[in-house]
Amino acid sequence: MVSAGTGQDGRPGTADSALEDLEAGIALFYEARIAEARARFEDVVAGGGESRFVVRANDFLAACERAERSADGAPDDPFLEAVMARNDGELERALKLCEGKGRDQDDRFVYLAACVRALMEDQEVALELLTKAVELDPKNRVRAFHDGDFSSMDEDERFVKLVHDMSD
Repeated sequence: MVSAGTGQDGRPGTADSALEDLEAGIALFYEARIAEARARFEDVVAGGGESRFVVRANDFLAACERAERSADGAPDDPFLEAVMARNDGELERALKLCEGKGRDQDDRFVYLAACVRALMEDQEVALELLTKAVELDPKNRVRAFHDGDFSSMDEDERFVKLVHDMSD
């Protein structure tokens, strides 16, 4: 039996702690306090727990690595810039950054564009892009299953079939 205030594994506040670390890490990241943000994201990953938190923490760890390689801390990677635009709610800008030479064959950009379209409630285009992202890298199926950006599509049978199809 799980007591009140404990996670499903019996550890106190596991999900709450991971969410707090993730949120704190994101805030630190956008304050350009990259080393501190990295530590928070690493805590989330090390703690395991809810996979959606771990997936998002890993995404931000990759962003931290790119930011640390950049001389001035500003994004020098179009993908990172697109992710930051999406996270800042600049959805049109994020979409523009996902377009461009060769980006329609890069699963990262295609997946991100699918996320943005889902957030814009353009489900038809989001589903087309997500299908392509899964074709480019089947791991995107699992990411989409856990990604809150697609919550508006949870009732769409085509989305459900796509994220649950394990034939590849």
